[in-house]
Amino acid sequence: MKEENIDLIVKTLKEYKKRGNLEDILKIVKGYGSLGFFEEAKRYIEEFLEKGGSVKDLVAILKDLPMELKNVIWPSQLILEGEFDADSFLEMGTLLWEIGSPDEAKENYLKAFEFYVLLGNRESAEQVLKILRENYPEDEGVKKLVFRDVKEEILSRLKSFIPPQPDYEIDLRYALARAFHKENLLQEAESNYRRILELDSSHNSKRLLVALLRERGSLESSLFLARELEGIEKLEELYSISQSFRNFGKLEEARSVLREIYEIDPDFKNVRELLGIPKEVRKEEKGEEKVPLRVTVREKVERDIKPEEGEFKEKKIVFL
Repeated sequence: MKEENIDLIVKTLKEYKKRGNLEDILKIVKGYGSLGFFEEAKRYIEEFLEKGGSVKDLVAILKDLPMELKNVIWPSQLILEGEFDADSFLEMGTLLWEIGSPDEAKENYLKAFEFYVLLGNRESAEQVLKILRENYPEDEGVKKLVFRDVKEEILSRLKSFIPPQPDYEIDLRYALARAFHKENLLQEAESNYRRILELDSSHNSKRLLVALLRERGSLESSLFLARELEGIEKLEELYSISQSFRNFGKLEEARSVLREIYEIDPDFKNVRELLGIPKEVRKEEKGEEKVPLRVTVREKVERDIKPEEGEFKEKKIVFL
């Protein structure tokens, strides 16, 4: 189920970036809500409402959301699943009042009022409110009823909502970040990698974040994080960053990173060659001097005295 929700989020987000369809935002909200990622769900609910999405459509997905989000979006207990037929509740309330069932009538009037408020139908809501005040003049609950701007009300509750931390957050975010990264949704992948590192600074997502930043062209940020890696991973990422600098025409920066690698491991890949540093030939015989590769032919005369014989060795010519 978690894999399905991750797949849903990634696919829908790609579509939303292409089309800008408000319906896609609600799918994203449901996906994040199912994973327990209430911070992201909250952010997309705000985006949905701010871009003109209707409260009615938002409330329609309540049944698919965790209780934490339901209470933020619509804490009223009068919401029922299904269509919001305020007119039918008003008619039922009127019928029940006429046959002498005031309590049942009030329940339907209240539902009609809530749904008109939810739909933003001020005129109809005021009409129901007038009926309620005439029929139940002493009811304290009725006295407190007023028409409200539901959209602003929800946005206000969202601002004060402190999302709980989801269970298994690191593992879920890692799977989600990898999926985003694979589909080239780099901004979303980066935010998840960074959140993981906030929770566990030693997590292996650091190298993936280094690579992602390099892919985005944020080479300075990538370099900063790469220096926090260890061992071969550090060298590999530094080398890749130096190549990226070179591809962007930043030759001095590329050379600087290569020298950084050279200080750690002079023999790593072709770093020495790229820096133009001659390699020294190490002779197997102990005590022999090193001969630079740039000397193609060199005569070396050795006169070693054999301690046991007291004789000189013949001169030798060594061709390198």
